[in-house]
Amino acid sequence: MKPYLIQRARFENRDFKTGIDSIIKLDYMGSSEFENGAVPKSLKKIRDNKKEYVFIKFNIQKKDIIIYCKESEISDVKKYLLELSRGNHKLKEYCDFKEYINPSKFDLEIQAGYGHKTDFWWDIENHIMFWKQNTEFKMKFKNHI
Repeated sequence: MKPYLIQRARFENRDFKTGIDSIIKLDYMGSSEFENGAVPKSLKKIRDNKKEYVFIKFNIQKKDIIIYCKESEISDVKKYLLELSRGNHKLKEYCDFKEYINPSKFDLEIQAGYGHKTDFWWDIENHIMFWKQNTEFKMKFKNHI
């Protein structure tokens, strides 16, 4: 399992939207690979296989991450996220997961003023979602997936 297209998003209450769009706001990624229906296609794959998906809490550097993936892929996904947190994957677009897990002094100063920009990451090729631990969001997610 190798990541390449990871969509960034932020938790956001958007009652004027429906489905998953009502609880997250996707970042503009800037590459055509993220357009032309790639995100909805990934969501359809996830929904089509929903019975195989589980929620896992995974701690990396004292930060709890919730993973939504196929139960059969848990071991691979944990390795994948550890590598991603170390910056060991070449991705199509910038992914700030490493900076969230291992913030530099500069990152901490920015986060203190504005908070971390991304709350939610979605691998649209491997159909994996992961996010910062947030009980309220998880409940909303269960209702919208």
